Amino acid sequence: MKAPPGNSLDVDQNNLVAPEGSSIIEGLSSLLDRIRQEIDYNDAKGQAPFRLGVHDGLRFAEDAIVDLLRRHGHAFESRPTELDA
Repeated sequence: MKAPPGNSLDVDQNNLVAPEGSSIIEGLSSLLDRIRQEIDYNDAKGQAPFRLGVHDGLRFAEDAIVDLLRRHGHAFESRPTELDA
């Protein structure tokens, strides 16, 4: 069983949130990592219609950030998961 990634309101996210002064690339990369953790956690909860909807929303966010980073010359890829349609 996967543990949740933590409380989004915590001040210290153990490097899940980019520290102040980070570059936009570092910030987007940290956000992408956090979204991927949420995808893994959500996928571990099963395939109920609500969970599939959450999965789709998280995948949309992941794809948008990956596309933005790639358009600016950075080597990021979307990673497929078992629940992708």
